[in-house]
Amino acid sequence: MRLSSLLNINIDRMILLGAPGIGKTSVIKQIATLESEKRNKIFVDLNEKFSSDEILKNPDKYYVYYRIIAPYFNNDIIEFPKIADGYVKLFPVEVFEVLQKCEGILFVDEITNVQIPHIRTLFYSLLDSKELGSHIKLSHLKIVAAGNKIEHSEDAETLPKPLRNRLIIVNVEVDANDWLKWYTSSNSFNEHVAAFIHENPGYLLYDVDPKYDDGYANFASPRTWERVGILLNETKDIDTKIRRELLVGLLGPIVADKFDSFLKYSVDYHRLKNHYEYWNSLHRSQKLMAIFTIAANINKEWIKFLMWLIDHEPEMVKICLDKANTKLDVNIVKDLTMLNVQLSKKISLLR
Repeated sequence: MRLSSLLNINIDRMILLGAPGIGKTSVIKQIATLESEKRNKIFVDLNEKFSSDEILKNPDKYYVYYRIIAPYFNNDIIEFPKIADGYVKLFPVEVFEVLQKCEGILFVDEITNVQIPHIRTLFYSLLDSKELGSHIKLSHLKIVAAGNKIEHSEDAETLPKPLRNRLIIVNVEVDANDWLKWYTSSNSFNEHVAAFIHENPGYLLYDVDPKYDDGYANFASPRTWERVGILLNETKDIDTKIRRELLVGLLGPIVADKFDSFLKYSVDYHRLKNHYEYWNSLHRSQKLMAIFTIAANINKEWIKFLMWLIDHEPEMVKICLDKANTKLDVNIVKDLTMLNVQLSKKISLLR
């Protein structure tokens, strides 16, 4: 199943199985954000700084998300002892006190990599009965887990049959088109990464070649491509030899070499805004870089350029509209709707 398909279904009591780094964590957090919007509630990521006192004043106002990395979890961080009414009693730690009171999603990541039997049993109980420890009841939360199959991780364990029979087990895969739609709205966006993946979707997830795998070589995945984007955005003047070494460390040698050669392309955006004809002198790779940059930063100035481009390369306008940043104000959305109408008319005339 494509990861994007999860946005339209109930993910409660579901285990997602797939290769590392394909975006399982990102899509679950995205689902939590969308759920909060549907319910008109305030979204809170409990992995970040939050005020439990503020949330617990009115827990119905909030929709929470909390990610647990299963292999590093243990009973000691669930409850703590405290004297109450003359007895020592167990009370939930702050985050679980909030989780008991609010709607939200509890995400148990890397569940198949848990090696300690009693911790594995703890999570199986959580997924089966929505109980954690002896006192924590989480019946109103959606609980979803993710992990890797044995072929994807040397640390992975199989799931016991009784647990499998109580859950929805979904094998997920990454889709380059879906990923690019997300990527244009992300903080790690980089024009070279977007254009390269559009032209080479097979490199979005590309395992290390066995002849280069010494047990330390990295491989290309959505996770590492995000880091490549951040690297390029933060180190624009880096020495090219050092840059290549860093790319190999993120993508593996085969993909790194191909991508490094792609970095020779650049676009003069000031010139493009003021002289549309400059577009005609660009290489296809440069055009794609420009289109994804426009999609990520679309505004009224770029809308005018796209109106011009409809008469010259409507297929490029289609790519841009398909990947346009979804975090837009209402006025830009109206302009995009008008642009889509004009594009549809142009395409119908060309048929």
